[in-house]
Amino acid sequence: MNKVHANIDCYNPQILFVIDGWCSPEIPVPETNYHCHEDFIELSFITSGSVDYLIEGEKYTLKKGQVLISNPGVYHQELFEANTNCRELHIGLTNLNLFSNVKKDYIDIGNKNVLTFTKYKDEILKSCLEIVEEQKTYNQTSPFMLKSLVMKLLVLLYREINEEDTTRDSKEFSFKSREKKALVESITKYLTENYTEDISLYTLSKNMYLSPVYISKIFKELMGDSPINYLIQIRLSKAKELLDDSKLSIKSIAKMVGYSDPYYFSKLYKKYYGVSPNKSRNAS
Repeated sequence: MNKVHANIDCYNPQILFVIDGWCSPEIPVPETNYHCHEDFIELSFITSGSVDYLIEGEKYTLKKGQVLISNPGVYHQELFEANTNCRELHIGLTNLNLFSNVKKDYIDIGNKNVLTFTKYKDEILKSCLEIVEEQKTYNQTSPFMLKSLVMKLLVLLYREINEEDTTRDSKEFSFKSREKKALVESITKYLTENYTEDISLYTLSKNMYLSPVYISKIFKELMGDSPINYLIQIRLSKAKELLDDSKLSIKSIAKMVGYSDPYYFSKLYKKYYGVSPNKSRNAS
């Protein structure tokens, strides 16, 4: 599953619809057609009871605490029987691009379309109820509240998906080798493009939506060094280029590569290259 590079700054899903659906012997509902969505994703949370679905030609019984993730192109149909008794929360979404290495409007849960909640089951069901209640008491601020509640629900959903990748021994989130590689590539790309900015491990953690501990562990495992040391190497390499090719002051160069303190910059430069910035420039 590809769940690695979470970009919170551009995470802005658009809600197309939120439907609180009921079906019971007393309130029968017409069957839907066998269909798929081409340009949006639909999430169908089962909040009580059970209901049959035809998904990609196979019949499934979904129960409370499960969600059907209908990615674009996934054919599905609700099969309402005479004794069907269920309640569902259907949410249609587009612009769902939390993870940069996963295609837009797509949630990857492997070779399946139904997810069973375990660790976050109670929180997810509570969040579904909060969305329904907000719809009932709709007022001029409800669109804002509904969006925040749906975004919260999505984060819980992602956490539940991540829980499936818990390691057998440590019970911590782990990445498969390709996912580790994708994460490290995302980090190196981010550092290369933003080395002039004020970057810390916390900044990376916020950007990737992952714990600083996991980021450091995986980065060092593949790169042999920490993300911050990698950032320092980028900055000092750029600084050397500027020293060799320009007449800018040491202070200006330090600032251009992300260091507000020229003394600290000079100290790092000498530690890395064995000579001070001034001597490095004179030698070139």
